[in-house]
Amino acid sequence: MSVAELKKRHIAATATVNALREQLKQKRILLLDTDVAGYARSQGRTPVSFGPTDLVCCRTLQGHTGKVYSLDWTSEKNRIVSASQDGRLIVWNSLTSQKTHAIKLPCAWVMTCAFSPNGQSVACGGLDSICSIFNLNSPNDKDGNLTVSRMLSGHKGYVSSCQYVPDEDTHLITSSGDQTCILWDVTTAQRLSVFGGEFPSGHTADVLR
Repeated sequence: MSVAELKKRHIAATATVNALREQLKQKRILLLDTDVAGYARSQGRTPVSFGPTDLVCCRTLQGHTGKVYSLDWTSEKNRIVSASQDGRLIVWNSLTSQKTHAIKLPCAWVMTCAFSPNGQSVACGGLDSICSIFNLNSPNDKDGNLTVSRMLSGHKGYVSSCQYVPDEDTHLITSSGDQTCILWDVTTAQRLSVFGGEFPSGHTADVLR
């Protein structure tokens, strides 16, 4: 293929992309029939407005080398756990911005993380279809890494979200791309209930949260 033909194809492709971009822009304009404040008023609620000085950055937590996909606070709001594409969970002291734990994960493609109600464990999951539990009080291995204390295996798709049952450190629920949610007993790593998927009244698409 000659240079002239390549240039001609490039010009045609650019024109097509620009035309599609304009179509998307017009579609968005048609769909923007309201805003958050207008919708709140239509529901009989008073919208909250923030001025330029109402929201202030209190801390910047630096330490990850990849995209941060998820975070969770302890119930006391003094620690944060964050999950990143760099394949690590980091537990932060939110008052000092210092890292207390940097946990290397079995699978780098993590999508969700959560603190247990007592703040002694963290859970995470992602594209390996497993929810991993780490006890923050466990000793490190010979390489200095915190070992997995429980692996909750049962989903047939990626784990999109995990959350402990409020005030229960032994029960956790996960959602997945296999169209199911599972309630787990963390102490035994056994499934207690499965919601959705092949079961009656289930989801027909990925469960994201």
